[in-house]
Amino acid sequence: MSKSTTGKSGPSSSKTAPRGRGTVSTRSQRGQHSGLFQYLAVDDTVGDDGRAESGDSVESSWKSAIEGFQNSVEQALHGLRDSITKLENDLGQAVEFQARRVDDLESKMAAESEGVKNLVCRIATLERSVEHTTNELNKQERLSRRNNFRIVGIPSEDDEDCEEIVRGVLRLFKDIPSGVSIERCHRIGRSHGDKSPHILVRCLNYKDKIAVMKAKRLALEDQPHYITDDLTRVDLAEKKQHAPKVSELYAQGIKLRFTGGRWRDASGNPYKF
Repeated sequence: MSKSTTGKSGPSSSKTAPRGRGTVSTRSQRGQHSGLFQYLAVDDTVGDDGRAESGDSVESSWKSAIEGFQNSVEQALHGLRDSITKLENDLGQAVEFQARRVDDLESKMAAESEGVKNLVCRIATLERSVEHTTNELNKQERLSRRNNFRIVGIPSEDDEDCEEIVRGVLRLFKDIPSGVSIERCHRIGRSHGDKSPHILVRCLNYKDKIAVMKAKRLALEDQPHYITDDLTRVDLAEKKQHAPKVSELYAQGIKLRFTGGRWRDASGNPYKF
């Protein structure tokens, strides 16, 4: 029994020894740790004091830097405000100056526009006056040619007698028994190639001229020459302008005659082309 007890106690004592060493080791480690903690605590205390002192200086430096930055920003903003204010004043003055210039220009333009309107009215009045004067002059010239007619297509010769030529032509007018009283006659214009100048004839009275113009177509039907009215330049241009249309109307049976500066129908009314 004792052996068995001794035998059992042996191994148990041998197993407790390591446990004792483990306990001692743990305690020593705890002591070391506690010492380290104490050191760190002391070191932390010193560090905290140092950090507090350096923190005050850093905080002071930061405050100084921030205050300096704030001052710089405020100065910059103040300068920017001054610049903006000056720019606004300059811009306002420039706008006012330009506005005055625009007002002046608008006033001048209004005056010029009024002057242009007056000038346009004057030009229109002058144009109407010129047109009226031209029409009146054309009427006067037309009246001065009232008794005239022209013989076209008779070749010119040297030392010719125009009056004898005209009387020879008028002998063909059998429908005018009393004859035609001629005031004067002569060549007018220049030759154009083989075309000789017209013979201008002025009758002594208007009735003779009308008698010749009415009988010319039948009297000179087979002759190489013909008789036409002595027109002004304005009336001649008006006649030529509508001559093609008049020919078309004649082919359709509509007969027009040119008198008084206008193409007229059988009733004497101006024809509207």
